[in-house]
Amino acid sequence: MKRYRNEKGAVAIELAFVLPVLLLILIGILEFGRVMNVQVSLTQAAREGARHAAIHYDDGTMNVRAAALAAAPALAGLPVTVTSNAAACAPNRNVTVTTRVVLPSMSGFLDVGLFPMNLDGIGVMRCGG
Repeated sequence: MKRYRNEKGAVAIELAFVLPVLLLILIGILEFGRVMNVQVSLTQAAREGARHAAIHYDDGTMNVRAAALAAAPALAGLPVTVTSNAAACAPNRNVTVTTRVVLPSMSGFLDVGLFPMNLDGIGVMRCGG
């Protein structure tokens, strides 16, 4: 294949056009994966907190927050808020545990409207099993 003189540098120009789009797609994939991981972890933490409250509702030393956060190590280092109605838990009543986090952007590129993102996880169980 013969190269012509006027094609010198064409690859560099094409790379300059395509590379920013590819990097934006890569960063979007990483951010989406992180958001999905945190969402699944929040739901798991809320479910474990509700399970702990439903089993230990008559125990005076029940710590729903510690049980919820211990179940999801992926949430370590994030400002997670855990709320529950475990004090009103009685046999044949439901306990609800909600975990919430305001998730900042990992890269900083998607802070325009998308981040910080509010994520919630909810767990509901019947007290007394």
